[in-house]
Amino acid sequence: KQWYQRRVRGSAGVQNAVFVQCLNDSPAEAKWVLESGHPAIKGVVAGVNLLDHVTLEQQLDELCQYDKFVGVRHILDMEQEHDWVIGDKVIEGLRRVAARGKTFDFLARPHHLAHVSTLARAIPELKIVIDHIAKPLLSKSLSVCDDWKANMLSAASCPNVYCKISGLVTEVDPASHSTPWTPQTFQDHVTVVLEGFGAERCMIGSDWPVLRLTGANYKSVNELHKTLISGMSKEDQVKITGDNAARFYGLKI
Repeated sequence: KQWYQRRVRGSAGVQNAVFVQCLNDSPAEAKWVLESGHPAIKGVVAGVNLLDHVTLEQQLDELCQYDKFVGVRHILDMEQEHDWVIGDKVIEGLRRVAARGKTFDFLARPHHLAHVSTLARAIPELKIVIDHIAKPLLSKSLSVCDDWKANMLSAASCPNVYCKISGLVTEVDPASHSTPWTPQTFQDHVTVVLEGFGAERCMIGSDWPVLRLTGANYKSVNELHKTLISGMSKEDQVKITGDNAARFYGLKI
């Protein structure tokens, strides 16, 4: 509790947060956080079994007993098939998640990004947020890749899809995290996201504690995000830095 108060609520000036899963198919992880009593945690996104629907329903029954359970995520890097997320069983699993009024964090890399619009159109009642702007390959080029842009804009054309500006600093030099960066390193990619999704469907996220691999901290990354959206109106900045996440996840603040 002390580190949370210091890093999140104190130094970074963040009052409320959402915990997003680290482990696939691990409701126990989510329940541990849900039962932790951290006052700043207003929502928890869990890892569940999207393939075994009997197990999934049991997991959702348990998790839905907690008011702060807001959605699910699956780390797609753990799956060998790039199209795993649009398999019939996964789509049916996510339909069941949507039926409970819960959201889906789409943790994508560029090769998954084309599937976001497919999934969004297959389950229009499911609210989806793309995590980490789909991790563009910044270590190879700071120029915006045509495929990444086209697939991101295709996702943005679906009204049930949002995008999370997060996880940027770890993609500049994932091998050694020694290459320096500035806000300009990310501005072109973030501009595509802001123009595609608009101020109503963008939000920021920390990617804490993974960001610590780069030597950055919660406060410096939070300030980076604020700089990247500083050209927008104050009203739009408020939406992106908090209001949209609260609306997307249905947080009680």
